[in-house]
Amino acid sequence: MRFRKNRRGIDAYGKPTVRHASYHVIVQPDERCWFITIPSLGEVGFTQARTLDEVDTMARDLIEIVTGDYDFALEQEMRFPEEVEAHLEAMQRYREQSKEANAAAARESRQAARGLRQIGLTLRQIGQALGISYQRAGQLVKG
Repeated sequence: MRFRKNRRGIDAYGKPTVRHASYHVIVQPDERCWFITIPSLGEVGFTQARTLDEVDTMARDLIEIVTGDYDFALEQEMRFPEEVEAHLEAMQRYREQSKEANAAAARESRQAARGLRQIGLTLRQIGQALGISYQRAGQLVKG
């Protein structure tokens, strides 16, 4: 026997079929809201949300109304004006540089604490020399 699906996603035996569609959602700021575009829905693939928290719900509602599909994933893409995008990219670069610098500073702090310990300083003296607590000095020496 051949199985056929109807538009509602029910097979010949009345059991729901499993569909896992994925929709690309583009989110852009507008003056007082967030503008939502779902390109795969064509001319009716537009809606808006007052807050970013509402974007997911509004996009899902639109997809459900237009397609009748209730089982799908959303892939959100945030788009901003070019000048803002440039700042966001710079921010990301600085965060990466900061992360790398913090890791390097932590390595050097450990090495300094161990070096001071090897020349006979107490944990309190190491803490004072490095500007940290003696408890933190102990952690650096051990770890």
